[in-house]
Amino acid sequence: MPFTKSPMLRPAPFRSTAVCAALALALPAAVHAQQAGPAPATAQAVSEGTEFNIPAGPLSATLQAIAKTSGKRVQFEEADVQGLKAPAISAKTSSQGAIQAAISGSGLTMNTGPDGSIRVFVQQLAAVAVTAKRDEAETGFRASSSSTATRGGADLLDVPQSVTVLTAKVLETQQSASVEDALRNVAGVVTIPATQGGSGFNIRGFATTAATLSNGLTDPDSYKTNIAGVERIEILKGPQALLAGANSLGGTLNIVTRKPTTERIRDVSVSYGSHAERTGTIDLAGAINDSKEFSYRVIGSATRANGSDAGYDGRSQDYGLGELRWKNADTDVIFGASASKTHTPLGRYTVAIRGFIEPVPSTLPGNRSDGVDTETHSVFYTLQHSFSDKLQFTSRMQRASTDQDLNLWTPQFPVSVPNLLLSYSGTINRSNQTTTSGDHYLSYKFKTGPLDQNLVAGVNHTDYSYDLTQYTGPRVSVPFSQPTQYPFPALERSDASRSFGSYAPQTQRGLYVQDTVKWDKWTLVAGLRHSSMDLGPGSTVVYATPPTTTTSAQRSFSKNTVNAGLIYNLDWNTSIYGSYAEGFTPLFSDLSICGTNSTATPPTLSKSKELGIKSNVDDRFSWSAAVFQLDQTNLLRRNRPLNCNDLIDGQRSQGVELEASGQPMRGLNLIFNYSYNKRKSLSDPTARPGLGPDSQASVWSTYDFQSEPLRGVGLAFGISAWGDSRMGFTDSATRLPGGARIDAGISYTQPEWSLRLGVKNLADRTLYATTSSTMYVPLYDRRTYTLTYQHKF
Repeated sequence: MPFTKSPMLRPAPFRSTAVCAALALALPAAVHAQQAGPAPATAQAVSEGTEFNIPAGPLSATLQAIAKTSGKRVQFEEADVQGLKAPAISAKTSSQGAIQAAISGSGLTMNTGPDGSIRVFVQQLAAVAVTAKRDEAETGFRASSSSTATRGGADLLDVPQSVTVLTAKVLETQQSASVEDALRNVAGVVTIPATQGGSGFNIRGFATTAATLSNGLTDPDSYKTNIAGVERIEILKGPQALLAGANSLGGTLNIVTRKPTTERIRDVSVSYGSHAERTGTIDLAGAINDSKEFSYRVIGSATRANGSDAGYDGRSQDYGLGELRWKNADTDVIFGASASKTHTPLGRYTVAIRGFIEPVPSTLPGNRSDGVDTETHSVFYTLQHSFSDKLQFTSRMQRASTDQDLNLWTPQFPVSVPNLLLSYSGTINRSNQTTTSGDHYLSYKFKTGPLDQNLVAGVNHTDYSYDLTQYTGPRVSVPFSQPTQYPFPALERSDASRSFGSYAPQTQRGLYVQDTVKWDKWTLVAGLRHSSMDLGPGSTVVYATPPTTTTSAQRSFSKNTVNAGLIYNLDWNTSIYGSYAEGFTPLFSDLSICGTNSTATPPTLSKSKELGIKSNVDDRFSWSAAVFQLDQTNLLRRNRPLNCNDLIDGQRSQGVELEASGQPMRGLNLIFNYSYNKRKSLSDPTARPGLGPDSQASVWSTYDFQSEPLRGVGLAFGISAWGDSRMGFTDSATRLPGGARIDAGISYTQPEWSLRLGVKNLADRTLYATTSSTMYVPLYDRRTYTLTYQHKF
């Protein structure tokens, strides 16, 4: 059963050893055990009992209540109390007596330290055994914490913002082919398929692609991570400048990869599906030494398909992830590397140039080999160390490099609207994105009178470069809909066909401090970040005869941003909150601001206000609701008569979001989300900013039969629905109809193997995706099926 900490709980490490302190001078970090309650009392016998009146409930919440009432520190590991319940305690007794009553029959034991603190643990593990365990996201629909929202794996009840978590178990039962495929089922996230390269994503009406994260670190290509290596997908809604710095105006995506564990994993899966798509995946993990301090994880996956829904050559993927981990009571360090090679064909699309959406043509608007080839390599480490119960240090870094090779025919503009004659361009380019990012911080827990505080201070840095070479491609004018396939010329490249190249480096540094202050049922979370950015110097090469190179000057920028949230715990399992957050994107222009003689341009800002409620039921099912308003200011609009830029307000996004996930009843797993997001321009009443529908809803559920003779049989069902939207950004643009996709599946599971059949778009409906173009209309796949067999050795 999935496990959630009480909203009052905070992780606390064990004390460090002298040997690990030496290691911490280089790369220290924090390992998280569980702590509840205030600072330790002095070691002395309790002469009088304490009156306890605690209702029955989750054991984690009961231990917290005992700690708060008695003034004793109570320590325990998350996994040890996962899913356990405690009886009601109504008696005058010692703290030891209360804890003994709480853990009676649980299989747990306790001991009292010389400082008076009490430790609850599983007896057979011994007090010093701290090992790497499998994350809850790999085994259930519900995640109890976010790995990045407040830096340190905070309980979601203690995070004053809306957070959606897609666990690996959800992705497995949905048989998701990619992160993008999984995000199509999340209300509040708008996926925007592109004619060239990767897709884009909007959260709460604002683009977020440039601010995506990988394990909490900036990585603009993180959403391309192979689904076999994904532990969870976190969608953090609202501006995230404190975490990601620039470009996170409406929210961000964080892709968390699987980690080494001492639990023995020997999983092999094979699948076969539509378009003769075959996938094989192997997942290996376990302890390396007898003490289980060292562990590893190796994941490999390969996919091949004979074709695609649009008629192009099928996709292919090769992926590998290798990690080593060392974890003891004080230190947890992971080193890893990954590599992937992918061919992605174009998706189905049509056009709308005559005021309505044209039927999908029966022939290809290009060659079968058209598509995008991507190769990514990354190396990373994460290190956590605790110097004491109060002081912890975390350090993590990643370097990721992505080479992209794009070869495809792209519709550019209509030559003849009545005849549907389009101009097509052969788009040929190669690019490289390299990102080196890191985050390093200290966290210190202390008590100020009645206040419990957790102060975090650190530095965040990103070095990014983008190198592009564009080649001259052929152009043809072809009717979009024709009975026979047009012989599009092959797309070839050479040094002689280079047209231009560009190189654009960027660095970002952030200094931040954030504080979590708890008093009784109140929690205040506040943060301040100073970001500084340097863009350039960059260069542009025009491959004429002779080639000419233009160098752009370096431009610098700095910005302070704040966020704050206040949480009130109605009870152990329910909290309400209000929050304020800021985001920004730098602006640069060679034109002056109208009415001034200065080209200095303030950044585009986003300011979010949010109110919400969160709750969990018996540590197995959670739900939340939020209302928000997000305002964007400082956009540039060219004033051509005066040859300057007007500084205008941007857009306002208002909405409501509902979330639920977990196990509402035995055998039933569920994840649900709904989003309503109304957007309007603050400066132009005829404009319709933001992309995507106003309303989205999604539900996915599985049911495993609990009684004979159907035990082992499972059913799955889901619906994703969305309202209509506009092409482009004006009222006069063609409207895209809304739609609903029905997915279903059936499975049979035994302890050592499982078989799962899933069907997506069961009704085989024509479903239109969101687009920013006024001509190009992407479509989702028609009905597809996948059969997956998994064996656990």
